[in-house]
Parts: sequence; structure tokens; C-alpha cells
Amino acid sequence: MKNRCIHTQKVMKEYHYAVMLDYYRKLIIPFLIVYLLIIINFVMRFMKHNIGVLTVFNLVAPVFLAGVLIAKLEKVIQLNQRRMQVMYGKYGCECMVEFNDLILITTENKNQREISYQHILKHIETKNLIILIIEGRMFIPLDKKGFMEGDAESFIKFIDGKIKK
Repeated sequence: MKNRCIHTQKVMKEYHYAVMLDYYRKLIIPFLIVYLLIIINFVMRFMKHNIGVLTVFNLVAPVFLAGVLIAKLEKVIQLNQRRMQVMYGKYGCECMVEFNDLILITTENKNQREISYQHILKHIETKNLIILIIEGRMFIPLDKKGFMEGDAESFIKFIDGKIKK
């Protein structure tokens, strides 16, 4: 199988947000429960006219921290775009990924990397991408419409057979 993915700003945003959500997935529900309790506490104190600085801080701090996380992710995306501009002279880098005995990744400037299937932890699907999560918090985005050999559905079956669970 062979896939062609162009790393545009839109593609980078999609895979960075998907990876971040997957990474923090286990924390989202507890975070929402705690935040709901903070809101209930705020409403109860508001009704009693007993709102202190700590109550307001508890309400605002989680929203601020979520904003910081998003801002940091946007900065990472901008940094990656800048790196592409420096390395390739443009903002969209084309990447070819071939799946044979090993995974062969070839970038526009003919740099090649080989990765063994044993390093794949899992895959994530988004609207337009299949993202392979590799050991060391690395990932390989694949465009669902970019398969030159095979297609997205057959690839998912193929890669599920390769991932050790």
C-alpha cells in the first residue's frame, strides 16, 4: 500500500488536535466532572451572596488552562509550518508512505526513514486522516483520499493486523 499526504496547515491542525485529544482523552471526563462541581459551588455561593476570590479563581482557572493548552498547540502548528518553510521553501510538504516489510517514509527532498510495524501503538481516525501513533509520542498522518495503492478501509484492516495489542 502507498499513501501520499501533503502537510498543509489544515492537515497539521487536524492531526495535532486529534493526537492531543487522544492523549488527554482519559482526563476529559474527570475534568468535566470537577468543573461541573465548581460551577455548582459557584451557583450556590452566588445565591447566598458569598462569592470570594477563591470561588471566582476556581471558576476561571480551568478555562484559562484549557486556553493555554490550545494556544500552545497553535504555536506548535505554527512552528511546524515555519520548519517546512525553512526545509522545503514552502508551507506544504508532500510525504509518501509505503507499507511493505517496513514502513518507508519519503519526504519531498528525498529524505527517507524506515519504521518497523512493531513500533506502532495504535491508529486514530479523523474526518480526513488516519494517524498512526508511534512509540515516543510520534505520529504519521495519512490522507484517507491519498491512497495510491489500496484504500482507507483496506488499510485499516491491514494495519490492525500489524499492531500488537
